[in-house]
Amino acid sequence: MSVNLTPAEAAIYRDAMLRACLLAAGLLAATQGAARAADLTDVASSFDEGNRFDFRFRVRYDHLEKRAQIKRESEGPGQDTIAIFKDLTYESHRDQLALRAEFGLYHDLMLHAELPIILEEASSYSLDQSAGSGCVFDGPGTPNCVNDKNSTTLHDMIVPTGGYDAANRGVGLSGSQVFRSVTRGARGGSGGDAFDTLNLGLTWGPLSQARDDTKPTWTILVEGQFSIGNIKAFDRASPDRNHGVSEGTHNLFIQTALSKRFRWFEPYWSAWYLLPIARGDSLYVDYGRAQKQKNPMQRGGTSFGTEIVPLDRAERQYKLAIDVRGRIEGHFGGRGYSEAWELLAGAPVLACNDAQAQYNPACGSSAPANPYNMKPAFTGVTTIENYATLGVDLGLQAQLGPFIRFRTGFIYSHDQSHLITGDDIGSPMNGTGRVTQASEFNPAYRPIIDQVGRRYLVDNVNLYDFYLWAQVMF
Repeated sequence: MSVNLTPAEAAIYRDAMLRACLLAAGLLAATQGAARAADLTDVASSFDEGNRFDFRFRVRYDHLEKRAQIKRESEGPGQDTIAIFKDLTYESHRDQLALRAEFGLYHDLMLHAELPIILEEASSYSLDQSAGSGCVFDGPGTPNCVNDKNSTTLHDMIVPTGGYDAANRGVGLSGSQVFRSVTRGARGGSGGDAFDTLNLGLTWGPLSQARDDTKPTWTILVEGQFSIGNIKAFDRASPDRNHGVSEGTHNLFIQTALSKRFRWFEPYWSAWYLLPIARGDSLYVDYGRAQKQKNPMQRGGTSFGTEIVPLDRAERQYKLAIDVRGRIEGHFGGRGYSEAWELLAGAPVLACNDAQAQYNPACGSSAPANPYNMKPAFTGVTTIENYATLGVDLGLQAQLGPFIRFRTGFIYSHDQSHLITGDDIGSPMNGTGRVTQASEFNPAYRPIIDQVGRRYLVDNVNLYDFYLWAQVMF
């Protein structure tokens, strides 16, 4: 069927079609300028049509709680088996506020700066009586709970009988609690006590689905995390002296991520690696060639999930997304601040002095000089075994127009059971293949916690993180 138009009608038709095409092009440009990928692959971008400069500022609050059991090895009959027994329970919390600025430098090229502020951090340890009314401490049944009579930590005098309250000048504690830490961060101290690292990073998007919908969105992130806070340390001789939160490592963080939007779903994947480099004034000290493990633990992992998008109005820049994510992380053996670091730090039985020299000759006053020799306090930093972390994240994100976004969520993580003490005795440098001389002993070795049959491990480690952030965009 054909329709014949007069020249006037044809001109009107052409004008209408031109206006429709211009309107569609305008809407498409606005949509592309406003398009947001999944949160993991979202990049501030400048010098785009309709968006000459992209700047964002975010404020994020996290409340984290950690729960774990601290257990201990014991030699079985005949010294040919190793049993593991309950000893303590561990609880900690941290409140953190993070300020983050993002600058679009060019197309899909972003610079960011982030400053976490630790508002409060504290921990406590109690005798493991998690069986409650079913507790058995001694008698005909097998003990399933711990008291001051069967705790190996109290028996070895790592913590004094009656407990130690670092938040109250070291006085004793009541009930099952045996140790309480000082309050760290801004609430416990001041100045550098509130800071850990200043994070500066560059993100580049080689591929963008918003520019070419046949391609996924791909980002590469390189971030330097520079330690700027006071080093975390503890000494029972001066329990109120240190309220720092920084572990004293500069970190190099590298991540790559991919996402692809399919109508109401945007699945994504990422892989990352973190390399810590100890500060010169940190507690990661090189105690010489007899020490095999010197460096802080490295970490790496992957995450995978999807954003479910029930509401997306690109023309008005409204978006609602439900984010479901799984995580697998690897922590690679090295030195670190374990769940028990503060419990062990400053314990008199772990001092490196003449009393310890009968177990570790490197600690004797006549031993060759080393950074640990004749020091009154054990730092609490120990050698930690490899372990894996599994986690799941649930988030809800809303973009309300072109200028503001909100996100809230919950993160759960579970650590594999692993040893948190177990330093090596040293390195033999003689023909016998055995460690015999003071110069061959590792100055950080303490048989009371590092010898097989006396080592500490953590089990049932669970981390809960509730977070909320708001972001403004210009």
